[in-house]
Amino acid sequence: MVSGKRLARGSLLPSLLEDGDEETGWERGELGGVGERPPSRAPELLSRDGVDDQSLSGQQTVAWAACDLRGPAGPPGEVPDCGEEADGQEEAEVTEEEEEEEEEDYDTDLELEVTRGSYDRTGQVCYVEACKLFQVVPTSYVLQNMQSSELSLAHRGLGPQGTKALAVPLVTNTSIQKLNMRDNWMEGMGGAAVAEMLKENCYITEVDLSDNRLEERGGRAVGGMLQENTTLVRLGLSGNLLGQWGAQHLCRALTTNTKLQDLDLSHNGLGEHSGESLGECLSENTGLRWLSLAWNSIRGRGGVMLARGLGANIFLRALDLSFNGLGKEGAIALGEALKENNTLEELNISNNRVPLEGAIHLALGLRVNKTLKSLNMGRNPIQNAGCYGFMKSLQGNPQSGLETLDFAMATTSAVWREVRVLRHCVNLQQTRRRFSESGEKGWFRSLFVHKVDARKDAHSNLLSKTETSSLFKMQFHNVKPECLDAYNKLEVEVQNKLHRDQDYPCEVVGSWNTWYGEQDQAVHLWRYRGGYPALTECLDKLNNNKEYKEFRQERAKMLISRQNQLLLEFSFWNEPLPRPGPSIYEMRSYRLKPGTMIEWGNHWARAIKYRQENNEAVGGFFSQIGDLYVVHHLWAYKDLQSREETRNSAWLKEGWDSTVYYTVPLIRSMESRIMIPTQSSPLQ
Repeated sequence: MVSGKRLARGSLLPSLLEDGDEETGWERGELGGVGERPPSRAPELLSRDGVDDQSLSGQQTVAWAACDLRGPAGPPGEVPDCGEEADGQEEAEVTEEEEEEEEEDYDTDLELEVTRGSYDRTGQVCYVEACKLFQVVPTSYVLQNMQSSELSLAHRGLGPQGTKALAVPLVTNTSIQKLNMRDNWMEGMGGAAVAEMLKENCYITEVDLSDNRLEERGGRAVGGMLQENTTLVRLGLSGNLLGQWGAQHLCRALTTNTKLQDLDLSHNGLGEHSGESLGECLSENTGLRWLSLAWNSIRGRGGVMLARGLGANIFLRALDLSFNGLGKEGAIALGEALKENNTLEELNISNNRVPLEGAIHLALGLRVNKTLKSLNMGRNPIQNAGCYGFMKSLQGNPQSGLETLDFAMATTSAVWREVRVLRHCVNLQQTRRRFSESGEKGWFRSLFVHKVDARKDAHSNLLSKTETSSLFKMQFHNVKPECLDAYNKLEVEVQNKLHRDQDYPCEVVGSWNTWYGEQDQAVHLWRYRGGYPALTECLDKLNNNKEYKEFRQERAKMLISRQNQLLLEFSFWNEPLPRPGPSIYEMRSYRLKPGTMIEWGNHWARAIKYRQENNEAVGGFFSQIGDLYVVHHLWAYKDLQSREETRNSAWLKEGWDSTVYYTVPLIRSMESRIMIPTQSSPLQ
């Protein structure tokens, strides 16, 4: 014990004394104002009755700790001084009498316990000093939880300076593993400070920097950090207005980073142009398992490029693309990606304005995919036919792993009320199997049983009404706006004369002016009973009719352009007979892919019965001369509201879903015209 006291006094005491003032330093009370201690006693700094630790500065504590760790470096009884002003000072020899006096002064061995300044692993003292430097108030929560494994500082308003002060002690902190700094308005400056800290800290694995307005500067700093950090596993950057340029910095880092597994980039306004960078990043990244890109306006070409990158990725397990407006093009690209990707398990594309055609291409991807377990298609205008397409693909893919399929807020009918509950089932695969094994008469199986007739003859012979041999001509006249009324009066006169003249083998089926669609347009539908010979006969007679030639010259002054088509009538449609009216007419024109007319006819032959109950079907025609593979369906309604109700009621009929599903892939483009009949039109 005596030797221990000798070492303590001999090594530490001189450092607190001035040169030539060994005895009076304690009397002046240099440490915390404590004085009048006998010089023969060990320094009160090392006894429990001495100066309070809080009176020492951070630098003094570190200096004493360093001196303690070094220990004696000279010969026995001689230890180098650690103080700045005690260098070169010789140690005083301790006589046996002094030792005896010291032994008398100490009553118990407890007073020999030396309280040494411990190393500040948590950085609390460093944090206080940093707060002084950056002129911010220290956060008590930080001081109390610096030794915890998780530090949650969400919504505390630290700001850029407070964030910089906190980053200083975190550089050497070895306790904290999860750091939540959401919504602290740290901006780019604070984000850069946190990024620099994470380059050095190798213990923090989860960081949430969401809602901090990091913007492009913060995105650049975080990107640089990700290129060096090898311990971060989860990173939240939602709501930071990173934009296109911030996304590019992150994408460059993610191309090489292999440790980060979860990344939230939602609500950052990345935009369409970021889709290309993200696509390249996804195709090369080997670390990410979960990625959120929701609410970023990734659409158009950006959505397509992102989907292509997803197709090449072999590590990602979950992807959130909700609220991006992918549209038809993005959905088509995602459908192709699902055919190639064999690792993705969760996909959320809700609220992306995916139309029916896009849904069908997605469904075709599900027919091939074997790994996807959850698909959210909620709040997309895919209609019942789109829902039907997904179920058909699942039925055709026995190896599909899909367990959850969400059609929330999609347009549904009575047929789909039973199907919608599938998204609540624990195992969609078992449910699908239960429907498939329900027998040939089950409604689910009946949706998939369709046979397309083989081609054995020309389209016109297979699809048209051979018993009537009628040929139809559709005329489209674009009239000068100021001449539309005069044009209608002139047409009425000529059409009435042709109708009363039995020498002309033609008749007007209907005449209209467009209401919605291409404006100032007149549409006329003529029937030639007897086919092409009747058409030739009529044209020959009109060319020799002087009055008709004068009519054509006068009409030419009123027209901007004109177009016509020769049509045949579908055999399964009803005859376009005169109607009393009043009615509005809708002509839906479809431009089909070449070679699909027979398939179109086969499906509509089954479906027309669903649209004839309300007497809305007027006629169905397909082109023979003019624009080929064009189909015109003509419908009559009381008004626009009646049209809406009639069309919606069709979805309540079992089988209408399958018709739409099978015919939509055949269409290249489509157009709808709402037309008002003229006074002379037989169809009113």
